Amino acid sequence: MDFLYSLLVAAHLIGASLLVGTFFLQMRAKSGHNFTIMLVGASIQLASGVALYGLAMAGDADVNHMKLGIKGLIALVVLVAALLGFLRQRAIAGEKARLTAGGAVSVGDVALPERRLRTFFHIAGGLALVNLLIAVLWG
Repeated sequence: MDFLYSLLVAAHLIGASLLVGTFFLQMRAKSGHNFTIMLVGASIQLASGVALYGLAMAGDADVNHMKLGIKGLIALVVLVAALLGFLRQRAIAGEKARLTAGGAVSVGDVALPERRLRTFFHIAGGLALVNLLIAVLWG
C-alpha cells in the first residue's frame, strides 16, 4: 500500500510539473501554446488525485473533504480548459491546412482566432498554479 501511495504521489507531482512548468515556460507567448502537454498533465493530475483521495478514504487517515473537493473541482476546470484549447488549436491548424492546400492563400494571410487560445492556456495554467498553492498552503 505504501508503494502504491508513493507511486501515485510521484504521478501527481509529474502532472503538476507538466502543467505549471509549461505554463511558466509559455506564459508570455502570443501563439504556439503546447496544449498537448497541458492536457496530459491535467489528466495525470485528476486521475492521480482521485486515486489518492480513494486511498485516503480507504485508510485510517483524517481526510479534509472540503479541501479535496475544492481541489478536485479546480482540477476538473483545468482539464476542461486544456481540452477545449487543445481541440480549438487542432481545429485552427486543420482550417489553416485546408485553406493553404490549394495554394491560393499563404499561411501568413490566414487570420484565424489564435488569440482566443491564450485565454484557455492562461485559465488552465493559472488555475493549476492556484491548485498547487492550495495544496501547499492549506493545512
